[in-house]
Amino acid sequence: MENYIDQLTGKNSEYVHIITRELVKIGKTDEEIKAILSEILPQIVAAQEQRVLAKDLLGTPSEFTAKYTPQTQLSKSTKADQYDNETPVLMWLDSALLMLGFITILNAIMSIFNKGARAYGIVTLVTMSFAAGFVIYLMYRLVYKPQNEGKKRPGFKSYAILTLAFLAWIILYSLSALLPASLNPSPNSYVVGVIGLIALGIRYLLKRKYHIRSAMATSPKRN
Repeated sequence: MENYIDQLTGKNSEYVHIITRELVKIGKTDEEIKAILSEILPQIVAAQEQRVLAKDLLGTPSEFTAKYTPQTQLSKSTKADQYDNETPVLMWLDSALLMLGFITILNAIMSIFNKGARAYGIVTLVTMSFAAGFVIYLMYRLVYKPQNEGKKRPGFKSYAILTLAFLAWIILYSLSALLPASLNPSPNSYVVGVIGLIALGIRYLLKRKYHIRSAMATSPKRN
């Protein structure tokens, strides 16, 4: 088996490492894991000579290990991972509403208990939240998702995109804060708090209806 491991490419070696770790998590013994690897390693090495990746041959690490997961454990994980809708717009909206709820409620609490606290305008709150939601989604799409699927680690391009998105977030926030009060009114602290609760309520209903995966999820998706 060691000979086959030495022949693995970088991507396939990472794939084998991930599925080994996942097999340990679901309770497989060392002997069982060795038996599984002894069966698939020759297939992976043969496939990579045809430039076929292990994940294309055997499925993603979560798909592969699901075949060896005990039925009772599988049913629990399936139930826990029912939120698997990765539609970009919905994931962005989910993150944006979460941020809107968190920021508005925090801003309301600070304004109520500290009269000197800065009250953000409604346009600033919405702009800041949706821009933050977009950055969070990009983090998931460019960093977490590839790593969970056993793909190569994010490169310079991914981090450059994230940096630009973060800068755009700051610029949008700064520009919205410059708007006159007539265009960017600051509601009463209690109204701001209610807006936050409504945002979280809408997020909850959308998540339940469309089973939206959270962009903050870093664990591998199981099918």
